[in-house]
Amino acid sequence: MSTTQQIAEDFETFGVCLDDNKLLHRCLELCTQYSIDGESLAACWISFASSNGYDSLTLDYLEHFERDQLAKEKKTNTKNMKNLRMYDTSTLDLLPDNNLDDEEDLLATYGSTRTPQTKKRQLTPDSGVTKRHVGSARSISAQFSPATLSPSVATPSRKYSSRTNAGCIVATYGDPSKASWKANPDFTPKVKLLAMGGDKPLTKTYKYMFEKVRDAAEALDDSIDALAEQIKDSLGIEEFSHLKVASNENILVVGRICCDSVGRLNAASVLLEGSQETSFGNTVPVDLSQLSEYSLFPGQIVGIRGLNTTGDKIIAKELVPGKLLPPCTVPITITNDTGPIQVVVASGPFTTTENLLYEPLTDLLTDLHKDPPHLLILFGPFLDAAHPLIVNNELGETHDAVFNRCIRIITSTLENSVTQVILVPSNRDVCTPMVYPTPPYEVGGNITCVSDPALLDIEGVVVALTATDTLFHLGKEEISFPPQGPDRLGRLTRHLLKQQNLYPLYPGPEGICIDQEQAEIYARLPYNPHLLILPSDLRYFIRDLENCVVLNPERLAKGLVGGTYAKLELHPPKHEKTMVGSVNAQIIKV
Repeated sequence: MSTTQQIAEDFETFGVCLDDNKLLHRCLELCTQYSIDGESLAACWISFASSNGYDSLTLDYLEHFERDQLAKEKKTNTKNMKNLRMYDTSTLDLLPDNNLDDEEDLLATYGSTRTPQTKKRQLTPDSGVTKRHVGSARSISAQFSPATLSPSVATPSRKYSSRTNAGCIVATYGDPSKASWKANPDFTPKVKLLAMGGDKPLTKTYKYMFEKVRDAAEALDDSIDALAEQIKDSLGIEEFSHLKVASNENILVVGRICCDSVGRLNAASVLLEGSQETSFGNTVPVDLSQLSEYSLFPGQIVGIRGLNTTGDKIIAKELVPGKLLPPCTVPITITNDTGPIQVVVASGPFTTTENLLYEPLTDLLTDLHKDPPHLLILFGPFLDAAHPLIVNNELGETHDAVFNRCIRIITSTLENSVTQVILVPSNRDVCTPMVYPTPPYEVGGNITCVSDPALLDIEGVVVALTATDTLFHLGKEEISFPPQGPDRLGRLTRHLLKQQNLYPLYPGPEGICIDQEQAEIYARLPYNPHLLILPSDLRYFIRDLENCVVLNPERLAKGLVGGTYAKLELHPPKHEKTMVGSVNAQIIKV
């Protein structure tokens, strides 16, 4: 049963702060009334708020949510359950004829109904294609809404166009008052793609449906051994103890956190799985009751100091949650003569759920056309697989046609400027392989396409980035004590740095396919980055953690409304091995 404290933590995972006791108790009542937990309630609210353009949670909005979402879902489920009929050997003759509406019966059984099929408008491509010069906002918008698009795809969003907070600065970092926000047109920063866990970066597609279970297990085992060696060196010990060896003295063991069942991890279901080298792959339960604080998630590699008097359970006394890597030794070459490097970061989706006009992307490109930065980093998805028009098959043109139009307009808008465009793919995009690590987009021209995740060298500044919502996935699986611990977002980010991995969660959630062999090569960090970019559905933030500046620009489009993007200004470093204190940043409403 959920409590108000748990509900507050579940909503905080989605970036919603509940500090009103009336709201908390009302949410608790809804959980009890509709037999759901706080996490499900928070997830439903986020979806409902995005569809209705609610930026905050109030009692009135909560009543609207209950009336239009929870109550209707409960009524529908109750009705479907009443329509179900159980058959036995004496009533087999009452089964419906297989030739009569079998599909409707099956859909009704699973609580759904057939969607009426509407006749789609047939589109005829134009025989001649002419190029347009991109200059004003109107011309950019016109390219995203050609006359051939159907009304369902090209109807402007009233909710988005009626927003009043466009251009508002919602978060800052450093000293933006001293920032110029003007790119030196005579300076072109050098950008290089760096290798991560292997010898070279991921630059092309790979066969991702042929991974053997044994190969995946070996990759997972190697990751334990690699981090265990670093933990051992930092603690100054010669070797770790075997998980199953009984001892009346404190021992130090290492392994991966697992759950003893199929459900979500909790304090009573924690297992520690050792590697073949240290413990022959054995697992042992972990008792967390004597720890004053902890933060754990499935897949986390940790060292545990404690007692194992019987060989069957470790009573944890101390946790070693990984190890920070040293910074890169390559010197940072930004100078005062060339001026600071201007960077703009935005993450998809780039269009609202009402249409495919890409109005948020149009507004962003219009601003960048007037004041182009040195670098524009765009994270996918460009065509989200969860977009309603994609789900309902109402597009009227190919997926590649929509994607290529986006790329063409981005290129033409910035072709005569100093801006270098970097595209980061997302496994949510229908135009990319739905696997992690995700190979780069196949786009020609002057656009730089990198994989997800990727490691960049911008004039010596090491930038780690990933389009996969690692923070959100970790937030759903992590357990911590005290339950309402401080700085949740900072704690989740530190996991990535101390695990030296941009996706340390194992197993991953449904809907994401992780190739463990490739992740061991292309998702591990070789050193602590200067800048870490983690686009997420969680609330936007920019801050410094462990000598690293961490940025979550959130999404450019959120349901029916516009989202945020970020502007960064990279100055010559004040300290030799960190960019902390040398970055100015703003997170801005589109």
